[in-house]
Amino acid sequence: MKTDFNESDLIDQVLSGNSLHYRKLVDRYSPMVFHVVRSFEKDDDEAEELAQQIFVKAYEKLSDFNRKAKFSTWLYSLALNHCRDYKKNIRRGNKRFSEMEPGYMDAQMSDSRTPYLRLEVKEWKELLDKALQKLSKDYADPFLLKYRDGMSYEAISQQTGVSVSALKVRVHRARKELKTLLQNEV
Repeated sequence: MKTDFNESDLIDQVLSGNSLHYRKLVDRYSPMVFHVVRSFEKDDDEAEELAQQIFVKAYEKLSDFNRKAKFSTWLYSLALNHCRDYKKNIRRGNKRFSEMEPGYMDAQMSDSRTPYLRLEVKEWKELLDKALQKLSKDYADPFLLKYRDGMSYEAISQQTGVSVSALKVRVHRARKELKTLLQNEV
């Protein structure tokens, strides 16, 4: 049985459900990812958390990986964009992971909302889904990649082949149309 997989074989194995092979990709590319992370964050705990987030994101988006590109280039780009977003959040005054009080994330993620509020959130999600379905694919796709998936305009541009400026216009128009559609529903 073959034990030393090349990059493409490892990706095939992971995508076919053998997630244990993802560890080999992590081991292979963790020095590169840590190099990127270290250029943004010097704190050891923060750097480790960022690297872990990057590998989780890469795992979740592995099916989107374009095999014409090198995996290392794709992962480097993903790591760079993730770190830029992280720094942007810090500049906006959001806390670093290490500055959060113990239990902060658990408290944020717990569902302590009232049944009424949960119903209201569910209804808003349904309205938003309906409105998104009414948007053209040219507007909806970049909007979702930007706001649902958290991708940068540069990453969306690389994935779709549409210029960054055109994507910004499409996302702006999507927001404008969504606002109109949602106002008409309420």
